[in-house]
Amino acid sequence: MPSVQKAHNELKKDGVHVITISIDGTGEAAVKPIFAKGGYTLPALLDQSMEVSRGFGVRGVPTTVVVDGKGMITSRTLGHLDFDGPVLRNYARSLVKK
Repeated sequence: MPSVQKAHNELKKDGVHVITISIDGTGEAAVKPIFAKGGYTLPALLDQSMEVSRGFGVRGVPTTVVVDGKGMITSRTLGHLDFDGPVLRNYARSLVKK
């Protein structure tokens, strides 16, 4: 999560929105303490019914979905993704420039 928060902080300056989606059935009760303890400020969508996650084609966690400015999914990755490296950040920035 620290690297996701860092990506959020850096990319929002470029018009890229980084959000998290929690599929935990207990909703805010699960998310709030984790965000408070870690000092996380990025948005968290509570998706207890998994309706949004299914719409994004999520089949496991963690999953990273990149959506362009037109609302089209441009990539989906299951498993750990390096948010600290330049690949994801440069890709996200390139979508904003289009």
